[in-house]
Amino acid sequence: MAAATQPKGSVSAGSIKPVTRKAVRCQREVAWLVTQAAGKLVATTDDVNAPTPSFVLAAALSYTREQEQTAQDNGRAIDYESVMGPDLASFCAAEGLPTAPNALSDAGYMFTLSGADLIRDVYAYCGDLDECMGDAAQVKPGYAIKLALRLFLLDAAGGNAATPKDNTCA
Repeated sequence: MAAATQPKGSVSAGSIKPVTRKAVRCQREVAWLVTQAAGKLVATTDDVNAPTPSFVLAAALSYTREQEQTAQDNGRAIDYESVMGPDLASFCAAEGLPTAPNALSDAGYMFTLSGADLIRDVYAYCGDLDECMGDAAQVKPGYAIKLALRLFLLDAAGGNAATPKDNTCA
């Protein structure tokens, strides 16, 4: 009976579903980083199917969290500025990745996150980064996505993302 008295257009608590797709504005560079990270995932697993961008990001975000925890356990912190500082061409050259097409520069790209868990994780990571970096401006999802993909692609043997900074944030 209560449903009949609800105003037209209202939403009942039982009908609210979690958001499962969210478009995030990023730099075009993210598209290139996703393709390179997908190649890394395929090369390191038995699954030869091309992973979706959201799957790639989830793996990169998980890896990034692990790297941050490892750095913190060793009394170090990720040097985000050194990871994000180089332009795409320099980053690719330093990591032995193929050169990205010139058209990627700073043009826009809409990254579609798929899955409520991934969406929550990305936004939680933005909050963690904002708190960690102590920046007055809020960390945007595009930055967090780019950072996670770059950290995932860094040469693990070089360990050049963690520095002995006096920073306990992870």
